[in-house]
Amino acid sequence: MATNINKIDMSKENNLIDVNKLNLLMELVAKINSNLELKNILKEIMNATKEIMSAEASSLFLLSEDKKDLILTVPTGPLTAELSGKKIPATSGISGWVVQNKKLAVVKDVSKDSRFGGDLGKGSSFKTKNIICVPLINHNNEVIGALQAINSLQLEKFGQDNAAIFQTMANQAAIAVENALLHKERLNNQLLNREIELASTIQSGFWPKEQPMISNYKVAGCSIPAKNVGGDYFDYISLPNKNNWGFTVADVTGKGVSAALLMATMRASLRSHLEYSNTPNISLTKVNELIFNDSPLDKFITAIYCELDSIKNTIRYVNAGHNNPYVLDVEKNSISTLDVGGLMLGILDTVKYDEEVYEIKSNQKLILYSDGITEARDVKGDFYGEKRFENWLLDNKTLDPDAMVKGITEELIHFRNEAEQSDDITIIVIQRVG
Repeated sequence: MATNINKIDMSKENNLIDVNKLNLLMELVAKINSNLELKNILKEIMNATKEIMSAEASSLFLLSEDKKDLILTVPTGPLTAELSGKKIPATSGISGWVVQNKKLAVVKDVSKDSRFGGDLGKGSSFKTKNIICVPLINHNNEVIGALQAINSLQLEKFGQDNAAIFQTMANQAAIAVENALLHKERLNNQLLNREIELASTIQSGFWPKEQPMISNYKVAGCSIPAKNVGGDYFDYISLPNKNNWGFTVADVTGKGVSAALLMATMRASLRSHLEYSNTPNISLTKVNELIFNDSPLDKFITAIYCELDSIKNTIRYVNAGHNNPYVLDVEKNSISTLDVGGLMLGILDTVKYDEEVYEIKSNQKLILYSDGITEARDVKGDFYGEKRFENWLLDNKTLDPDAMVKGITEELIHFRNEAEQSDDITIIVIQRVG
C-alpha cells in the first residue's frame, strides 16, 4: 500500500482505547474465521466497524466480477434494506477512489471533498458528515472492495494506530469474504457434480441393457463418454415387424449435458416415428424437422440408422452426415463401406434422405461407429485414423461382435497411452452367422 501505516504502539499511556479496539478486533477475527456464511460474516464486519470506529453507520462495497462496479452489501444504519445491493461505478465516490488508489481515505468533512457523490439514500434524514474508508485487500494483495465507517465520533483522535486497526480488520474481512465465496462455490460445484452424476445415470439408462436375440445374427455394442455425460447415442430398436430390428449410432456436436439432452430428444423422436412403421428415410426426415426447430443454431447431429430384415438378410440404411459404416467380409478378407449419405440432422428444416438396401452375406460384419474412434489422439496429438481402424478390423476379423467391441476399446486405450479420451466412443457390430 502507498499509505504508510505503522505498527500499533502499545507503549502509549493514552492507548487504552486501542486495547479495547484490539480486543474487539480479535473477537471479530474469531467470529468470521469460524463462519462460512457470507451474509453472517458481512453482518459481523459491519457491526464491528461501527463499534471499533465509534461510527453511526458502516458500509462494505465489493467489486463486481467484471470490476466495473462497487456493490453495497449489508450496510448498517438507516435505510439498510433500501440500500443493500445498490451499485456505483468502481471509479466513483470516496470508496471508488480508495479502491483505485489502494489507499486509506480520511474525510473529516464530506461537503468539502470533491470525491463525495452524496448519500445513496436520497430523501433520508441521515446525512453523512465524515468518512473513514479503507481498501479490502485479500491474501494475494488484490483489492476486492472497500470498507467505510461513517460519522465517526472519534475522528479528531484518529491516528496511525487507529488506521492500522481499521486496515487490519479490513484485510481480515477480505480474506473471510473470499473464503465464504469459495465455500459457496464448492457447495455449488458439489451440487452440480451430483446433478451431472444423476444425468449420467439417466443417460446410461437410455442405452440397451442386453443384446437383441435375432436368429442367425450376433450383435454387440457400447458407448464410452469422454465426460460423465456424452453426446453419442446408440440403440437397438425392436420394430413392429418382429423380424426387423433397427440399429443406430449418432453423434451430437459437443459434449456434456447440453449434448446429452439433444441426444435424448433424438432418441425419443426416432423411436416414436419407428413405432408407426415409418420407413428409415421418413423417420429421419421427421427427426430432422424436430431437431431443426428445437435446437440452437450451432447444434446438429450426425446419425446412421440401419434396419435389419433377418428373413431377407437385408440392411436398409439412411446416413445423415455420419461416418460411413464398414462391411467386413471374413471369407474374402476385405473391407468396404456403405456410401449413400445425406445432410446432418438439424442443419435445414426440410431434407430428403435417400435409402439404400444392402444384402448382408454369411459371416459378414456390419460396423457402425462414431468418430471418437478414428479421431482418438495419442500423447503426441496424432489421430488413430480410419486406415489404422480398417487394418485393425481386418487383423481381428474372426472375433465375434462382443470380443470385437471389447478389443477396439482396449486398442484405443493402448493407442492413447497417457492421453485423455477427447471424444465419446461408440460402436455397434452386427454379424450374420447363418
